[in-house]
Amino acid sequence: MERERTGKDLYYVDGSVVRRRYSAEPARRRVPEQTPARRKKERIITYPRAAVQAEKSLYFDRGYLVVLMMAVMIMIASLGVMVYLQGKVDDRERNIRSLQYNLQEIKTDNAAYADSLESKYSLDKIYEVATKDLGMVYSQKGQIVYYEKANEDYVKQLRDVPEAK
Repeated sequence: MERERTGKDLYYVDGSVVRRRYSAEPARRRVPEQTPARRKKERIITYPRAAVQAEKSLYFDRGYLVVLMMAVMIMIASLGVMVYLQGKVDDRERNIRSLQYNLQEIKTDNAAYADSLESKYSLDKIYEVATKDLGMVYSQKGQIVYYEKANEDYVKQLRDVPEAK
């Protein structure tokens, strides 16, 4: 559909069947006239006692005010406890992070010390100290005696080890 503006507030709409004319202002709803019978029918009925009770219910009485104040105090106290506990949790998390950092540093230092100990004494150095300083020598063939292992975890020596033949 195509709209074209012609004149002040009139529109023509070209439809598929007929060209129609529309006003730019929306159509107003007609309000039915108020007749005495209709006014009587729509009259609001009020009861004096109910009106007084409704007016009283708009005010705060002491009991309601006490309950309201207790609820507010409980809410404030629980908020304070929550903030306190959140602070404790944050402190513990910070403490855990610092302990984890210290543990990592200690592990790194320990690994460095282990590497330095391993590299400090080489097998060549041990052989040199054993042969030159302590006078040790390699064993000759036939000097090594082998024993059969028992089912026990240890060996109890009852007498001296016999010499090899």
